[in-house]
Amino acid sequence: NSSENSRQQSYPTYYVVNCRESITLRMSPSTSASEICQIPLGASVSYVGGAENGFSKVIYNGNTGYALSSYLSPDAVVGNGTEKVYEVVNCQESITLRTSPSTSASEICQIPLGETVIFYGEAGNGFYQVEYGGKSGYALASYLRRV
Repeated sequence: NSSENSRQQSYPTYYVVNCRESITLRMSPSTSASEICQIPLGASVSYVGGAENGFSKVIYNGNTGYALSSYLSPDAVVGNGTEKVYEVVNCQESITLRTSPSTSASEICQIPLGETVIFYGEAGNGFYQVEYGGKSGYALASYLRRV
């Protein structure tokens, strides 16, 4: 009978990874959606399922909301074992960290030549999703090389 577990469904446990301190649980699957709370690095959440815009629906401390999938993993990570470090190469002075994977997206900051970033994944459009100096954004893949 499929209805017997509908009230107390159990969800797989996922963990917050790939961030400096915490990630944001939001009301809807959008980075501009209202914040419910912060979920600290290493904390466990109940994974309900995938959602649009690179988000997952999760439950944390009784709050159901949406968190960016790139910060969630079924494996608990000790330290920063999953971090992939990339170095800025092939540019004159610096490259631009942007708010979305587009050359017309707003600039977050400049990343100087030779600096390293944490790589989170391919974002399409020739961009990688990365973190630099605690800021998460998008940079052109052609200027980044795995260290």
